Amino acid sequence: MKNFGRFWQVILVAFVTFALLLPAILPASAQAGPAAFGTAQGGGGAKVSLDGGKTWLALTGRSMPVLDGTEIRSAVGSAVLNLDDGSRVRILPFSAVSFRDKAGASELSLAYGRLTFRMPRQTRLTVLTPSARLEPVRRQTMVGEIFASGTELMGIKMAQGALLTRPLPEPDRVIVASLEPVFLPKRPSAPGPFFASDAPSAVPPGAKAVFTPSGESIGYLRPDGRLVISPGYTEDLTRPFSPKLVRMAEGVAPEQHKSDDAVPLFDVNGGLVGHLVGPIFYGHVPAANGTAGGGRRSGIAATAAAGAMAGIAGGGVTLGTVALNNGNKNGDDDDEDCKPQKATKMKPKKKHHKGCP
Repeated sequence: MKNFGRFWQVILVAFVTFALLLPAILPASAQAGPAAFGTAQGGGGAKVSLDGGKTWLALTGRSMPVLDGTEIRSAVGSAVLNLDDGSRVRILPFSAVSFRDKAGASELSLAYGRLTFRMPRQTRLTVLTPSARLEPVRRQTMVGEIFASGTELMGIKMAQGALLTRPLPEPDRVIVASLEPVFLPKRPSAPGPFFASDAPSAVPPGAKAVFTPSGESIGYLRPDGRLVISPGYTEDLTRPFSPKLVRMAEGVAPEQHKSDDAVPLFDVNGGLVGHLVGPIFYGHVPAANGTAGGGRRSGIAATAAAGAMAGIAGGGVTLGTVALNNGNKNGDDDDEDCKPQKATKMKPKKKHHKGCP
């Protein structure tokens, strides 16, 4: 009987010893979930994916972990990344970014859109755009703004510190981006300002409110046709625009962007204003007889050669616009029952409206 009790005593001691040694034996990756490199918060429609874009979650004021492979799309909202090295990145509306960490070196890829940043000297973060790699110069805190069109065009301006800009086609070429802005492949020929920190914040007389297909207020169109993004410039509409109207507007998106995230934009009456592709705005001009491409199926032929940089409120960033040339075949209007509706007025009282669903 004594031997039996001693046997179980030995087993108990062995079990406790194994439990105490297990954390030291197992690698860190087996003890916990994926490592987090910071947190992300957002709002206004911003969303995050932690599994490579397979599933998306709404970003809110509640912090979400930033993992290796995290992707964020801001839509009409915005997001803030607070990384564990002290870096802080604000992702502005209509932008797409992804985060990777390789052997302790963090990389933030800006696919398209605009972001501002503040990086301490000890930052591990580099920024990648479709046309360049941006590396920190660790002499002081680095503060600045970057935009990328999703193709070649990009710009960077520093408010403090400097970044080394390495064009991807010429990785041995180094450009120092500091207070003097840097553009790749070259400075746009259209007049500026190009950065939110440079432009006046006052809304010009005659500005026209602009809305997304879901009826969200995203900013205004200046009298010269330049778009300035200012979510909440006026109240949101009380209902989305007609799905049929939105499909028709999507059909006249710039040909090279029809498969991308081209967002059609409307005025308060449902008239097509243009399309936003990342930070690039393609303005819409109705046909000479007044037919709006978004209003009649018979007037949807459209082409565009180049775009214009959309602005950010608090400093509109604008480049001018490009018109979509619409033709009208004067065909029958089979959408008479679903004309653009006056969903609401500026600064509206909340009420429901008649019209097609």
